Amino acid sequence: MTTPSSPPKVGSPGEFAQVLPFLLGYQPEDCLVIHGVTQTGTGPSMVLHLPEDPAPWQWLAEATARRFHAIHKHGYPDINDIVVFLCRTPRQGQTAEEAVENLWPLGQALIDTFANLGRAPVKWVIALADNRWWSYECPYLECCEGQLIPGPDDPHSVTAQLIQLGHAPRRSSSEITKEFQPSIPEAPTHLRRALDNESTAWAQLCRGTPAEQDEAVRPTHMLLEATMRDFREGATEIADDIAARLIHGLHHEWLMDHGLEFIEDDDLPHARRLWAALCRRCIPPYTDAAIPALTLLAAVTWRQGDLPTARHALRQALTADPEYDLAEAITDAINSGADATSLLPVAHQAKAERLDRAQNTGTHMN
Repeated sequence: MTTPSSPPKVGSPGEFAQVLPFLLGYQPEDCLVIHGVTQTGTGPSMVLHLPEDPAPWQWLAEATARRFHAIHKHGYPDINDIVVFLCRTPRQGQTAEEAVENLWPLGQALIDTFANLGRAPVKWVIALADNRWWSYECPYLECCEGQLIPGPDDPHSVTAQLIQLGHAPRRSSSEITKEFQPSIPEAPTHLRRALDNESTAWAQLCRGTPAEQDEAVRPTHMLLEATMRDFREGATEIADDIAARLIHGLHHEWLMDHGLEFIEDDDLPHARRLWAALCRRCIPPYTDAAIPALTLLAAVTWRQGDLPTARHALRQALTADPEYDLAEAITDAINSGADATSLLPVAHQAKAERLDRAQNTGTHMN
């Protein structure tokens, strides 16, 4: 999270709406943000995907509130208030007012859940849509309904003051996710056929015993090493058949651990290109196959200090599989303010276990 070193005083919903991009380091879109206000004014933020379907909103409110308090009850014991942001891009044919009105049940569920936990209460639920803000709690008619968020051209705005201090909002969510969003080629037939073939091979592998799976995945370990060498030498793209083999192979725990090893400083830019390239190859109907690559991309970008990209990759992974353990663990670590170097001992242990496992099965690996 990026926070201004000397931020102006923020004491109203409209001012919080202006400061949110500076807190997150990017312009949020279609997300739920929970921000804790501490005695010093700066506190933790949690960012989650905002589902289109309202059916899981009650569950989301309860799970989010409990998770937020569980992560921060030790690191931030002085949280006084909670500010909730509901960020929504109006859908086709929908006004900003309609988008905001539809989100109110989720805001109320969050208010009730935090209240039931008996800890810090929700001070404001602020809805953001179409560069305007609404505060659900304001008792005065039309006072906080659809107010325009002032920009840097207004010298009295919080935005202008923060920019004067040397801080600036960064990329939008859509600009960030462009790096790893599926990109359908002009002639996708070859890529889709490669993904189909590897999907079939992966399904057959999963039916084998653990020993048979280890035996079957050995060539993919060597392929991963060879591909990483290519990217160290400047490669930026990857052949369809190789991409398909790695995309599906990373669902094997042993190979996923192998991928996690590439988070040493010298490997970071090369690994980032590789994982992003694999994510872009996960075209429909294989978008969910990108979960391991998205998680590895998040690990690498977190190590690089690029929290916005890490958060977006994790959000996409957990949207596809809310119980994917490594993505959950990295998300909790980021939200709790852990140092990204905490991943290094995990990677070192994974490598030691991989080499030991390879030796026990009679396989030579680097």
